[in-house]
Amino acid sequence: MRIVIVEDEEKIRYSIVRFIHKVSDAYQVVGECENGDVGLGTIRRLKPDLIITDIRMPVMNGIEMLEKLKEGGGSPPRTIILSGYSDFEYARKALQFGTVIEYLLKPVTADDLKQALLRAEAECSSSYIDGRSPDREDWIKQLLAEAEWDWDHVPPSIKPWLADDAAVDGYTASVYLGKEYEQSVTVVKERLRSALKQEPSVQEVVMENFPEHSEIMIYLQRTPFSASYRPNVLWEHLHAQLRSLSLDDLVVTWAHVPQFRQLKEAFLEARAIRKWSLVQNCRCYNREFIEKLPDKPFAYPAQKEWSIKEAVSNRDQEKLMQQADCFVSQCMSEAVDPQDVIDAGIRLVSAMLHVAGAVLGEALGPGEIYHRLSLVQTPNELRCVLRETVDRIGAAFDRTPSSYSLVINKCLKIIKDRYHSGITLEALAHSLHITPEYLSSLFQKELGISFTAFLKDTRITRAKQLLIGSGLKTFEVAERVGYSDAKYFSRVFKEMTGTTPGEFQRLHR
Repeated sequence: MRIVIVEDEEKIRYSIVRFIHKVSDAYQVVGECENGDVGLGTIRRLKPDLIITDIRMPVMNGIEMLEKLKEGGGSPPRTIILSGYSDFEYARKALQFGTVIEYLLKPVTADDLKQALLRAEAECSSSYIDGRSPDREDWIKQLLAEAEWDWDHVPPSIKPWLADDAAVDGYTASVYLGKEYEQSVTVVKERLRSALKQEPSVQEVVMENFPEHSEIMIYLQRTPFSASYRPNVLWEHLHAQLRSLSLDDLVVTWAHVPQFRQLKEAFLEARAIRKWSLVQNCRCYNREFIEKLPDKPFAYPAQKEWSIKEAVSNRDQEKLMQQADCFVSQCMSEAVDPQDVIDAGIRLVSAMLHVAGAVLGEALGPGEIYHRLSLVQTPNELRCVLRETVDRIGAAFDRTPSSYSLVINKCLKIIKDRYHSGITLEALAHSLHITPEYLSSLFQKELGISFTAFLKDTRITRAKQLLIGSGLKTFEVAERVGYSDAKYFSRVFKEMTGTTPGEFQRLHR
């Protein structure tokens, strides 16, 4: 795999190059560029398999470089984005290119970069086509597989079907199975074949597996002079034959093939409209169905986002899961364009991670969540990604080292219950029948900080939650977390966070 790296920080660029060489000898860094302008020329000249690029760079940034690569109908190579910026707009712009396979936040971990490289290698692998002379069915499968072909290499038996005036009145469909593809593809194809054998209006059927897209592609031709042939009824009937299999992500999309040489174009059209299942209860449709839908603006459910952020700040994972499901349902019922639903999901994840990071005091990077959201095809897939995000946030909140001693674990529970009262080291030690000096040494040894620092951190962490997830004023928050003097609370809060309570509240609400 040939790679070009576009990164303005020389040390980071050098580290990435060294790491890539360690991962695999099959990875070849063919270009190193300090900004998007240099990267643009290098990529156009070398035509690499993969780009690894920063966003913020002098002269030309990474987004501008990708936009210029796409100008003129072209498409950038597979791309891994590196960025110190986690806001929604950067992620959305990057994902619009369709070839961005990963969005990694700096500092990038070795494991994250390795997994991104492996994913890029898998996506760059092209399908193999043998060299034997294909018959008509094999040629159909090659076209469905988006194989490269030219007229000089088309077998004589196939050329009449590719003539400009050769009408075939055929249809192609995508049968999407999602995560259940591997275990269900065989039985689905058997059921489809059985159903099509009973259709007198169909004279030819070709099916091809596309595991990389979790789908089965179908090409069929109608019997000449078949007056009873109604394609929408046929596809709906086939979809009905599959519903009893209880496949969560099943979607059937189809398109007309007026000429055989237009098969690939029609097939890609059927695949492209699949995401419309995000805004339609119907799971079997074509382009004409989509074009009849009303056009109306989509209003992002900001109030629902507020409820979700409140649940995050209160560490209420059950409520967070419920609210996330409601958010998805509301978006899907009110949006017309599926991209609005996907953008809303990315924006919501960005908001949840932002609030969770503020409460924890450390950033929770999106990892591959934004990329996965950009690829969702069905309502079930969208819900699964958001639920995994909720689980990840819950796990971050619940993490407690198991190596603490019994005494320290008891202390942590008491502090959790009484942090808002006038708890002292002496009183805590007395309740545990040990000396304050011994308890102080245990805190320093096991937690790495003093009792006073730990209590202060606990109070400020809870204050962050209240500032984000409640309508309390600063002095009310101070009282809730154990500070009777609001001015002193503000001073401590600024020392630990770099902002006043009021500034923090405005920034995160």
